[in-house]
Amino acid sequence: MASRLHSVRTLTLETGEQLPVLVRRDTGLPCTLPARWVMRKRRLEVSYNTISSDLYGLADLFDWGEAHFAENLARFLSEGEQFSPSDLDSLLVFVRERKYEKSSGEMVHRSVQTTAHRISSIENFLVWVADPFGRGRRSEDDVVPPEELQAYRSRLKATFKPFRKIQGNSTRPDPLTPEQNELLEDILSPMGLREGDVSFDRFPAENPFQPSTRLRNWLLYALLRHYGLRRGEALKVKVGDVDTVGGPKVRIRRRPNDPDDSRAPAPRVKGMEGLVPLSQTVANGLKAYMTGFSLPGHRCRGTSYLFTTREGTPLSTSYTNRIFRILRNRFPTLDGVTPHALRHT
Repeated sequence: MASRLHSVRTLTLETGEQLPVLVRRDTGLPCTLPARWVMRKRRLEVSYNTISSDLYGLADLFDWGEAHFAENLARFLSEGEQFSPSDLDSLLVFVRERKYEKSSGEMVHRSVQTTAHRISSIENFLVWVADPFGRGRRSEDDVVPPEELQAYRSRLKATFKPFRKIQGNSTRPDPLTPEQNELLEDILSPMGLREGDVSFDRFPAENPFQPSTRLRNWLLYALLRHYGLRRGEALKVKVGDVDTVGGPKVRIRRRPNDPDDSRAPAPRVKGMEGLVPLSQTVANGLKAYMTGFSLPGHRCRGTSYLFTTREGTPLSTSYTNRIFRILRNRFPTLDGVTPHALRHT
């Protein structure tokens, strides 16, 4: 078995953000192209854990490059060279047959799913690095004709596709049933919402939460259910990200390793940053929550994050899960309803 020449380590930037990096084991120096891929592309799209998983795939790629590839792999890729079909076959065999050492010292093959994830990460990287405008042009002449670039990317996808398809069944949750959807709207929404005469201090008697948390819980539910935010995205919203005037909207920001975030583990924004338009009703609810200090469910001060506990600390992932656990326990119809299921309805 080829020795492991590359590993994944954590780099802390001046801003406090932590990023995984692929390094050579013997020198500890980062590999330039994977680092560029992370900084220019992946860190803007996915979470720390996903980047780390990607880089373990690239460790296989660069280990294969040193053990079985006739040329310097980093230079080969930097100069825009393309792998031949036999190169890709050799790479796939290397990744599929690679073993790891268990704590007992036994050498075993990785699972089919892990191998498929590694191959998928390698494919994504090779598709990106083939474009000089992505990896960084060496000169004005470093240009690949669009037809040639598309043909190479198509060849990569066709070669890797059979191995990506074995990653396993999707874990996407089932959407809410019509009954679940209607029940959540009925018990969580403030009174008068459907009639257009909403009152943010009155909620249905069936609402299982304390009056001091009902408005917060409805707003959190609305962002997840009606605007498709992930749980981590909603929990990362700060008061300054909310605009309730003009065209109301909320800004989604990544904020990795934010020193203001005392939660452990801290919620993470998995996708890209962006703006999410809001309805005027939800905007009015957010404004009441943030500024209506006479309301029993107003936001508690103590942090810059939007959603807080009654003690003024940022709402945590576990606390959010508890909200939905209370709903499931109180209403058997809501069995299987989770924060993640809301955005898939």
